[in-house]
Amino acid sequence: MDPRYVEAVRRNFEVVETYWERSTPTFIVKTRGTGFRQSLLKPAFEVLSDELRPRGYLPRVRWIVDSYHVSILKREEFGVEDYRRNLILFVATVATVFLDGYIRSSNPVLTDALMKGTPVFVNALLFTFAIITIFGLHELGHKYVSMRRGVEASLPYFIPAPPGMGGTLGAVITQREPPVNRDALFDLGMGGPLTGFLVTVVMGVIGMRLSFVVPQRTVAELMMRFAEVRFQQIPLPIILEYIADLVKPTPEGYVLIMHPVAFAAWVGCILTFINLIPAWQLDGGHMIRALVGRESHKIISIAGVLLLVISGYMIMGVVVAFFLMREGAESIEPLDDLSPLSMSRKLGFFLYLLIMMLTLVALLPF
Repeated sequence: MDPRYVEAVRRNFEVVETYWERSTPTFIVKTRGTGFRQSLLKPAFEVLSDELRPRGYLPRVRWIVDSYHVSILKREEFGVEDYRRNLILFVATVATVFLDGYIRSSNPVLTDALMKGTPVFVNALLFTFAIITIFGLHELGHKYVSMRRGVEASLPYFIPAPPGMGGTLGAVITQREPPVNRDALFDLGMGGPLTGFLVTVVMGVIGMRLSFVVPQRTVAELMMRFAEVRFQQIPLPIILEYIADLVKPTPEGYVLIMHPVAFAAWVGCILTFINLIPAWQLDGGHMIRALVGRESHKIISIAGVLLLVISGYMIMGVVVAFFLMREGAESIEPLDDLSPLSMSRKLGFFLYLLIMMLTLVALLPF
């Protein structure tokens, strides 16, 4: 056994016995001076993990029969990351989002009536900036927490999409190794939606300030004047309704016509809501997994799929259900899956539920 991890284990735990589990060195341990008190396992294991990660090892703890077993795993070496693929996908996504925004901003209601003299490309650039900022900072929120937690993770991979779908299917980062415990798993899940939500609120304020409150009779005239334009009323989430009431009040007999930046904030709400669904490897799935554990996570994931369906996201519900049926589709298992979630994270679930409620965009009536 490598003396570097042997010494680290002995510094943080009372070692009862050592053995090899196939090719994996394993220690039967006690928390120092306290027998098997689980409350002291978490801090001791966190210190051990922080010591071993820089040395190229990851500890894992399990409860077998009546004792803690700490195994020492070799940490994978990733080398220097090549960012060319990230950059290519980012540039492609900026292009498709700009094209989508240009098409939306070419609406004659804007160009010929409400925003005469404003070049189409200006609104397209504003839309692109809003969408890329919301999606990008959502993923960078995950990346920041990963760095703080010492978890190896990639930079965001943006996913371009055809115009009409916002120009993007979002962005993802890949977690290359498990978090140390359930607290870290919760933080990894919450970092993205919380950051994305805050950015969406900012874009919502800007977008609503740029939007228009128009008398209904004017809307009727615009519908007759621009018969080729499809006027559609979209359901606003609670947070955008609140922002609109503060920034751009709509008196009775008037209609709110959203600027492309406000529409980007609407898309940001959908992104946040879907990611908070407690299912599969979505952000909400990670947080629920941190709270209830592996087996209950599978059951709650089914409820998450049903929530997607009744909220109007049928296709997304089918996709998540498909991946749930595949082996290994559950959320990330922490290295320490024995220690319960901290009280502060449990209280954080009230924030989780609040953001989920504020960003719900129901595409089907209840």
